[in-house]
Amino acid sequence: MSTPPLQWSIDVHSVHAPLNLSCEADKRELEAIERYVEAEEVTSFKSELRIAPLPAGKFKVTGRLKAEAVQASVVDLSAVPAAIDETFTVEFWPQELIEDRSEEAVSFEDDPPEPIVAGRIAIGEFLCELFSVSLDPYPRNEGDSFSWEPAEKEPRVTPFAELARLRQKKSGEG
Repeated sequence: MSTPPLQWSIDVHSVHAPLNLSCEADKRELEAIERYVEAEEVTSFKSELRIAPLPAGKFKVTGRLKAEAVQASVVDLSAVPAAIDETFTVEFWPQELIEDRSEEAVSFEDDPPEPIVAGRIAIGEFLCELFSVSLDPYPRNEGDSFSWEPAEKEPRVTPFAELARLRQKKSGEG
């Protein structure tokens, strides 16, 4: 994976009250997402978001990501359709608050906050990462199975077995 293909971001200075947004990737963005997640095709990528300001310059983003893609089967490389429908909640904090938090004891049950960079919430990057981890890492069609038969086992020839064979051959000659 490389640079996130969606450069969607939200200026935190423009969010003074809860804000609802709808985002949908265009054809060029869908192609960039395909390359990012290494899918055969991404046919749709949509998100409904609600951004709410919190105290201390923090923001809470809740929403739903709906996407459709086609992946290659790990069994036979045939097309495997994938439909993603994920709801999420994530907090975005100023970078300095995240750095201060690193010194505290952090619960592994809580998702860590995402950073606000240069006064912007990088929602496109977050959605691409969410999409990437939501895809099946080993896609296969129903009924696909690996049918592998091991080759016939060849008899193992050890150096001592070869010496014994030569000895028998020599004793048989004399």
